[in-house]
Amino acid sequence: MLLRAMRPPGGLGLECPRVTATSAPVFVGGCPRSGTTLVRTMLNSHPELAVPHETLFLVNAYRSRGRWGDLSEAGNRRRLAKWVVRRKKSRAGRLTPDPDELVARMVAAPGTLGSVVGAGFRLYADRHDKPRWGDKRPSYALNLDAVFAMFPDAQYVNIVRDPRAAVASIRKISEQPGRVGWYEDGLVAGTDLWERSQKEAERWKGRLRPEQFHEIQYEQLLEDPAAVLEGIVGFLALDPAGIEPMLTFHQTVDIKGGNIHPLVAKPLTTETVRKWEQELTREEIALVERELGERMARYGYEPVASGVAIPSDLERRLRHRKRFMRRKLARRWLGEQKLRLTYRHSVAAVNS
Repeated sequence: MLLRAMRPPGGLGLECPRVTATSAPVFVGGCPRSGTTLVRTMLNSHPELAVPHETLFLVNAYRSRGRWGDLSEAGNRRRLAKWVVRRKKSRAGRLTPDPDELVARMVAAPGTLGSVVGAGFRLYADRHDKPRWGDKRPSYALNLDAVFAMFPDAQYVNIVRDPRAAVASIRKISEQPGRVGWYEDGLVAGTDLWERSQKEAERWKGRLRPEQFHEIQYEQLLEDPAAVLEGIVGFLALDPAGIEPMLTFHQTVDIKGGNIHPLVAKPLTTETVRKWEQELTREEIALVERELGERMARYGYEPVASGVAIPSDLERRLRHRKRFMRRKLARRWLGEQKLRLTYRHSVAAVNS
């Protein structure tokens, strides 16, 4: 368990409480297209922390935990492990190219859900000779209940980006051929997603200890990376000497940039920070600013389309999206209530 910090938290990532050395797992999240992959790559460049390229099984295993039964039984741990390696969506190959090795590690773990799924990330860290592990997935911002149920001592880094830039990027990716799993209407989906991501992050910030929640702004990371990384390293109680390889992350990047992550293999630049002004119409910018203006102001994102009339079609599409998400989240809430009543086994990791 972490020790409580000796001084209050700082602002938006430039200062933060220094915690004592810990083995707590690290999670990175935020609205999609907010720089989570960039931060993950930087963190993975630190010699004390291993953060694999995005996997997709930790939250899913938690949401379907009723399937696994009592994980103190080796047979149930094996069943869960095989589900992870056989399910293409899991991307388990990003932890190790040997699925049998992953299964063996998970079966050998203590009998709780957090211990079993955490064993896969521990394996990744061991393969890279690093003492700590982490994981990055934008939707962790919306699933922190799962994260902290399985890893009560976890540390979470939340990334905030100008919503106009995030929305423009979400729409651009959504319109690429073959982007299954992204959004049919990227403009309104992105607007709704940014708001929900921030609401959840703010809610959990109020519930967690200061040494468990740290927030940075993407734009500040680009403008003054050394200062922001110093804040993150202090928050995570990592060796400050590791900041240098974090700053030169692009020289050892382990994933392809391509059209999805074009900046991850290049030195940092602020040239694209306001690219959204060319990618969104004035009416679209006005919609984002009207919906998210209060939260934008908290981070210093100034409006540029005040007074611009918003077409009724945009408003209708956003209302439709919000109704759709309310129904979807209500179903998930009901499913979670059922699991809390019926799943009586421990989920918290015995050790991380």
